[in-house]
Amino acid sequence: MSELESGIHLFGEQQNPPVVLLHSSQSASSQWRALVKDLVASHFVIAVDLLGYGQAPNVEFTANFRLEQELPRIISAVKNLSLSQPVQLVGHSYGGAVALKLALEKPFKIAAVVLYEPVAFHVLPDDSPGMLEIQDISQAMHGRDAIECTRTFVDYWNDAGYFDALPERIQQLMVSQADKVALDFDALLNEPRRLADYSGVEQKVLLLQGKHTRRSANAVAEALSTVLPDVERESVAAGHMGPLTHPADVNERILRFLRN
Repeated sequence: MSELESGIHLFGEQQNPPVVLLHSSQSASSQWRALVKDLVASHFVIAVDLLGYGQAPNVEFTANFRLEQELPRIISAVKNLSLSQPVQLVGHSYGGAVALKLALEKPFKIAAVVLYEPVAFHVLPDDSPGMLEIQDISQAMHGRDAIECTRTFVDYWNDAGYFDALPERIQQLMVSQADKVALDFDALLNEPRRLADYSGVEQKVLLLQGKHTRRSANAVAEALSTVLPDVERESVAAGHMGPLTHPADVNERILRFLRN
């Protein structure tokens, strides 16, 4: 492994097809460890720690944090590598929303996009059940201490009691990231792009979903599937955190799509 800059991790031979991996909130590029191991023989892997996670720079708290602010480091990394082939994007949850933003803005050539439950909540109508559910979670996290915010977030995407069952070391790491999770929510809910804009994504998209996911994530996937011009949908017997809880099932589908 090598690094281009802090939080941008490189694996494999640069002459191979490049793939950028983008992780979920309260995680890091290390969540893709098993996928990197499978990809490295055939792909040049650029695994990104998004702002505030892993080895990436922290971000100052701001009321106006947006997805746009995640892009410059990724764009700079891709351009500095002087890649000869278009990039494939893989994103999970918050990273999926960032991948969609990249596909829409087209700052570099993109060959294909894989999304596991991108939480682009801004595509949902304000009064829809999915939006109301995620707004309840977002509001429940405001005005509470970092531990309660983290417990609310982690248990929503997993199961009740999941956070309390984690080792204390993992709990402490997650709690330390609570401020960035709040910024992620603000970015996802206040992104200026709307559902119709995503008809401008020109690449073939693999949209993966967990069969046991939350209403909000399912609503986003349903909405995106109506506007993405070239989308293939598959489901996995998992929840929203499938890339971490069921990596073999998720990665098998990602690998098949990327290699085809």
